[in-house]
Amino acid sequence: MKKAKVFLGFILLTIALIMPSTVFASERESELPTQEKEGFNVIIDEILSIKEEFPDMSENELLEIMEQKHLKEKGVSDIWNALTNSEKKLCIRYPFDALKVNTARNIATSQTEKKFGYSGLGDRSDAFRHGIWNAEMTILIGKEKAELFATAHEDKDTTGNESDGFSKEAHKQMDLHNNGVGRNIGSSNANLSEDEMADVIYKEIYASNTGFIWLHD
Repeated sequence: MKKAKVFLGFILLTIALIMPSTVFASERESELPTQEKEGFNVIIDEILSIKEEFPDMSENELLEIMEQKHLKEKGVSDIWNALTNSEKKLCIRYPFDALKVNTARNIATSQTEKKFGYSGLGDRSDAFRHGIWNAEMTILIGKEKAELFATAHEDKDTTGNESDGFSKEAHKQMDLHNNGVGRNIGSSNANLSEDEMADVIYKEIYASNTGFIWLHD
């Protein structure tokens, strides 16, 4: 029975490796550089191809195939391996939503660099980045799924400190809080463009009574 399972896994992995690649895009990522989208699209395309070929495969079986496929490779595999285990499961469960989550991430990175000139850790720019990421996710996939993906991203080891000297747990709590603030802003401003959303969140970040928090300047 064990040998049969191993053989089946090998067959499925071989099929996944040779399946053709297609690219799925979101309307809000039209202005993003192709190189920012390509790697993650390949990951999602692999998941979609396996799902299409084997519609009855369980999420855990598909996760095992993806883990084996990206065990030693670099490049695209680095993108897969950078995800938390919870994020990987959500990518398998909601692949099209995962593409939009990545679109929102790219928007957040771009807008943070545009507003601050850098993308920091534990500071005001960090709070802004999480805020606009969640606001954009809320617009693209809805508040409930945005919370799922944002919380999954924080599902990681919080032992020790980050490079800024603050604990990883403090960073996690900061991010979870700012994610929620961002989702509320996204819910209330669903018709705004990316630049307009960035302006709203940037203004909120510098408001005297801001709902955002950060650990240091």
